Amino acid sequence: MARSPEQSPIGLKAALIGYALLFLLKIGAWWLTGLFALLAEALHTLSDLAISGFLLAADRFSRRPADARYRYGYGRAQHVAALVAATLFISFTSFRLTEEAVGRLLHPVVPAYSRLGLAIGVLVLSMALTAVPIILLGVQKPRGPAARAQFLESLNDELGLIAALGGVLFVARGWPLADPLAALVVALLIAGNAVGLFRDNARVLMGRAPGREFFDRIEALARTVPAVQAVHDLRAQYVGPDVVNLSLHVEVDPTMTVADGEEVAKAVRDAITAEVRCAYCVVHVDPLGAPPEPGELDF
Repeated sequence: MARSPEQSPIGLKAALIGYALLFLLKIGAWWLTGLFALLAEALHTLSDLAISGFLLAADRFSRRPADARYRYGYGRAQHVAALVAATLFISFTSFRLTEEAVGRLLHPVVPAYSRLGLAIGVLVLSMALTAVPIILLGVQKPRGPAARAQFLESLNDELGLIAALGGVLFVARGWPLADPLAALVVALLIAGNAVGLFRDNARVLMGRAPGREFFDRIEALARTVPAVQAVHDLRAQYVGPDVVNLSLHVEVDPTMTVADGEEVAKAVRDAITAEVRCAYCVVHVDPLGAPPEPGELDF
């Protein structure tokens, strides 16, 4: 499941189709076998499907330009969609699965399982399909934030499938309680996804800033303009998937004219926006050695 909405519309559509096919495969296998672990895995995939669906629906809305009501644009719409999916769908799914699994563990009722070979085949096929992005992303160096998130989520999906497969194998050996136990493991993995999804997207909606490496990169880009002698008070916040609002102060020769200062500001903006996705990039030009303003940051 993609925890953060840093995916292209094409990638989201491909994920949507893949998750839909896997869900139908797993839900069909559950219907034929009666294994609760397969139902849990089907709902695990359905939660992935919900995330991709919410993000795809929000993608077009998030591309609307800024207007009088939202002067920084609508880029955070995808984060809102991910937050809604985490709270309204995934959390409920995890809770219901946990409730049912614990009930079956406390009050065992052995159902009539059938076609266990089919269940094993479906799970092995799902594991093979899930391993494809793990292998592709594993050999990709370096990985960006979105790729790292997808890599970790694919590993999470693989762990759920391993738990379900282990449950089926133990059921085949005459251990029926392994079925609800495996379902409980899957439910806890879904809950972990929901917590991570909520945390990551809530931080963006609160105006979280990028990491220190980002600001070091911005300073280095600003200093590529020869007239820039110092850089300070860099501020940035995410306003969408991998998009920031950015402001910074650059210091120049105090004898420079206002017109020349505006040319420096434009050169700095051009250098930054050529490398970084910025909704807005504001460059303030200060004379070298000017005293810092109250509340300025140290980077």
